Amino acid sequence: MFSIKESVKYGWNKSKEHLELVLFSTLLVLAIGSLVGSIDDHRGGLNISTFGFVGAIFMIIIRIGYNKIFLRIHDGESPKFVEIFQEYRIFWRYLSVSILFPLAVLGGFILLVIPGIIWAVRFSFSPLIVIDTKIGPVASMKESYAITKGYFLHLLFFWIALAAINFLGLIFFGIGLLVTIPVTTLAAIHVYRELYKAKAGLIKTSSPQAV
Repeated sequence: MFSIKESVKYGWNKSKEHLELVLFSTLLVLAIGSLVGSIDDHRGGLNISTFGFVGAIFMIIIRIGYNKIFLRIHDGESPKFVEIFQEYRIFWRYLSVSILFPLAVLGGFILLVIPGIIWAVRFSFSPLIVIDTKIGPVASMKESYAITKGYFLHLLFFWIALAAINFLGLIFFGIGLLVTIPVTTLAAIHVYRELYKAKAGLIKTSSPQAV
């Protein structure tokens, strides 16, 4: 069983090791996200301009590259900032899983609420799996469901903890997000890798939940 505390601590330590890269890449993600959001606000949200549309596409590419950089940091590699722009080849797979995943969760909430919560947790690593392995959206959702088997409650508390950390970053004038986003991203990647090890039988697990 992975430790929520140790995962967050891991994210903090890794962020400090690669401080310049994580700060600049996170700043870019926040800046592009803020720009795209401001365009939507001025256009009423629905009437998106061509510039806003291009910005949204660029934002997705940046998010893919951002997570890829952090995966490489976790794996002990030394990625460069420019790599944040280089993962556009899996754009459609990432976009597809970014649509299918929320739709599956929404369907669960429409059914009886509880399935929506379960699926939100069980499919939570789908986008990351697409980035890491480059498999298709459906396959990534199946894989996420497989590696999270037996860890539902622990993962639910884990995601709540990460949301709380990022909320604290947000209330500090948003500046805190420059710290909390990379820390929580690396914590999530760390748990993702640990779940894969557990699935492969490379680490010991203790009394996982049945869901």
